[in-house]
Amino acid sequence: MAIEKLAETLLEKLRFITKAETVIGEPIQAGESTVIPVSRVSVGFGFGGHQNKGDTSASGGGASVEPVAFLVIRGDDVRIMPITKDSSLVSKVMEIIPEITNKFTGKKSED
Repeated sequence: MAIEKLAETLLEKLRFITKAETVIGEPIQAGESTVIPVSRVSVGFGFGGHQNKGDTSASGGGASVEPVAFLVIRGDDVRIMPITKDSSLVSKVMEIIPEITNKFTGKKSED
């Protein structure tokens, strides 16, 4: 594969990986609240080639998607709940579950 075609194919794949839906996730409806995950996308790649007695080309890369926050929308109230480096995704979700559960049972949350 010619290096130009390799670069074109690689960049097309990067466009797909870094689309807006990857960064801002699908909304999750929980009673009257909507929870939207927000992620950080990191991409690295490299490619090279040699055109002489037979074309030689190679490429490599990687991507990571890391959750960084949740947007919680309740009526006109919008809150961002960041996920800090010292807290895990699971613990952050566990913090908001009582609020969501209370919405379904009609109880007030304890602040």
